[in-house]
Amino acid sequence: KKIAEAIYSITVDAPKIAVKRKAGQFVVLITDEKGERVPLTIAGSDKDKGTIDIVFQAVGHTTKLLASLEPGDCIRDILGPLGHPTHIENFGTAVCIGGGLGIALAMPITEALHEAGNNVVSIISARNEDLLLMEDRLSEISNELLVATDDGSKGFHGFPT
Repeated sequence: KKIAEAIYSITVDAPKIAVKRKAGQFVVLITDEKGERVPLTIAGSDKDKGTIDIVFQAVGHTTKLLASLEPGDCIRDILGPLGHPTHIENFGTAVCIGGGLGIALAMPITEALHEAGNNVVSIISARNEDLLLMEDRLSEISNELLVATDDGSKGFHGFPT
């Protein structure tokens, strides 16, 4: 489904990946016989349902094809989880910063830090309010959520860095 301008979220039935994945890992998707291999970060998972969530920006041929898929459509191949997971422990206080699509990519790390008992401060930004992703979910897993927009339409007017 479309969650912002050119940004989409899909849920994929991948029970083995859903059980094994850790924060910071990714999958490689191949949409069809002619499709290229596209690495995409796992934005979340549901172990009970056996699904993973992937958030991506539709910019090239393959990601535009992914964006056009309907529920029940098939993806040719999915490989994962890949990559080294992010080291998670109770650090005391952890600050997570994400801008634009990076908000979705930081989500599993933020969630894992929260589950480990950290005091999580999340800082998110986007060009404008319409492009802020997953703000509601982040407010649930963050002790403090700070928002910045380039145009000042929501939160701090400016950049978070």
